[in-house]
Amino acid sequence: MTSWQTLSLGLHLAGLALWLGGTIFFLVVFRPVVNDFQPGIAIRILNHGRTSLEAVSWTGISVLLVTGLVNLILREQASRSALGQFYIVALSIKLMVFGAMVYQQGLQAFKYGARIAAMTAATPEDSPSWPEPLRAHWQKWFTLLKINAALGPIATIMGLILLKS
Repeated sequence: MTSWQTLSLGLHLAGLALWLGGTIFFLVVFRPVVNDFQPGIAIRILNHGRTSLEAVSWTGISVLLVTGLVNLILREQASRSALGQFYIVALSIKLMVFGAMVYQQGLQAFKYGARIAAMTAATPEDSPSWPEPLRAHWQKWFTLLKINAALGPIATIMGLILLKS
């Protein structure tokens, strides 16, 4: 493995850690802690965490996309022949999973995120409870986050299969 391949693979893993690590942190640590706050404060903290997670996630996605392309080009140049059928199938599965994850990330950020932000701004800071429409959007947002958390390891395993083949 050349130093360029090692660097690209290391950056690829860093992108994975940003995206999947941020997702897992949000689900396992951040959300449960926010539940301990009063609703009016929790709504704002959760929304701020959402925007931070989106920034981290999109950075990770960008790094994964660029380094994935670089890794593919370096792999093809190193093999000096056409990529095998098994490699192409495994890569296709990984790309479909990655595409599904990016699509869901887009729904979270651009569809539900925008609505959550608007409803959060309209909710009084001293609100004694969660407004039902806001809660419904958060539930959809968290469902997509959980699906991405489940798909992330599948994409990671497919990446390991590609690395070994």
